[in-house]
Amino acid sequence: MAHSFHSLAFFCSSILIFKLIILHQSALAWSWGPDVPPTQGFVSLPFNRSYYHIQKPYDVPEDQRYCFIDGVHKCWVYSTDKPHTTTSQTLPRTEIAIQGYNYSSGVWEFEAYGYVPKGTSGVCIMQVFGASAPYATTLMLRVYNGSLTYYTAPVLVPNIYDKWFKLNVVHDVDAAKVRVYIDGCLKIEADGRGGTSHAFKCGVYAQMNDSCYMESRWKHIKILRKCGPFFCLSFLIFQLTDLQHLALAWSGGSDVPPTKGFVSLPFNRSYYHIQKPYDVPEDQRYCFIDGVHKCWVYSTDKPHTTTSQTLPRTEIAIQGYGYSSGVWEFEACAYVPNGTSGVCIMQVFGATPPHASTLMLRVYNGSLTYYRAPVLVPNIYDKWFKINVVHDVDAAKVRVYIDGCLKIEADGRGGTSHAFKCGVYSQMNDSCYMESRWKDIKILRKC
Repeated sequence: MAHSFHSLAFFCSSILIFKLIILHQSALAWSWGPDVPPTQGFVSLPFNRSYYHIQKPYDVPEDQRYCFIDGVHKCWVYSTDKPHTTTSQTLPRTEIAIQGYNYSSGVWEFEAYGYVPKGTSGVCIMQVFGASAPYATTLMLRVYNGSLTYYTAPVLVPNIYDKWFKLNVVHDVDAAKVRVYIDGCLKIEADGRGGTSHAFKCGVYAQMNDSCYMESRWKHIKILRKCGPFFCLSFLIFQLTDLQHLALAWSGGSDVPPTKGFVSLPFNRSYYHIQKPYDVPEDQRYCFIDGVHKCWVYSTDKPHTTTSQTLPRTEIAIQGYGYSSGVWEFEACAYVPNGTSGVCIMQVFGATPPHASTLMLRVYNGSLTYYRAPVLVPNIYDKWFKINVVHDVDAAKVRVYIDGCLKIEADGRGGTSHAFKCGVYSQMNDSCYMESRWKDIKILRKC
């Protein structure tokens, strides 16, 4: 045990030294000028299949237009293909749409290596989706007869065919600027185009004068976000204090808080949306005032979509952190007023049929329950309490902590994709009016 602990301490120290070097470079990035590499001062975020989906012609299987082999994403499409939905009027596409990192503010970066085979032309290979009307995008990188262009002009690289190139796209939302780097060299800085929500996409999306066959390949895709000097300093202090707890967590300490060993991820409105009765405005079922999210619904309300057969709900659906593997955690402080009953206030969405959820925390007559039973807390009304839900996908386990105390560990229920939700979702024997309030919401991932 002593040998293991010292080995772990050495490993943790190595991590800290590495982070010190990274933070030093980040500080330089903030103080230097144009010769700084485009990723300096940025933090690389987790990226796997749970963060993106494939937009492809609606009438063909995914594996007929996309594959991922030996670390390379290959996207292809034909000019005669259908659009990506039955209602879309756009041209054919096969794109990696990174919906897991939608954003509305801050400075974000896309990095990847791209490859375009000879013959592919009249096609967008990468875009920053989202803009103010009449535009749909803030940036498009297209290929015309071997030249990589910003929209139709100017030409950024005159001969891009049949070779790997490194692409970095930096979008500063607040400053309304976008920069494109090829192989580390700044090729263009352009104005933004407004918009309230943005996302990165790459692949092939047909434009005017498209070739019959279009293809692009991608590897080492990264999504990064810029951190300021204050954030870097805070992050360093956190790491200094947290490594000891991380070592304890890995060595079997039983009194470790549920968030130790986890990293808190960015969280703002771009990471969630409100599911509410489809026929009423959002502000009639949800508000966010003084840092508190208030969700309410009536038993007579409609479901959240016109086609849904489920009961009424007003939920904060955290779609920006959909996940399919790893260990994830939801943390928040919650409040349920007296009278709210027969309602799910928090769930881990996603499971193998016939189940739809891996976890539901419900309230029945003042008791907080795991589904219908057992009771976790007998009297939850009219007081703030802290919830931590830890979902270990690979181990198929979920744990619920209330005010730092473990209340239940339950088996997972399978499923290929999961997301956290909180609010009010009516169940059997629901009260006429249901309400819950939430503050200090965090999404964390185990490192």
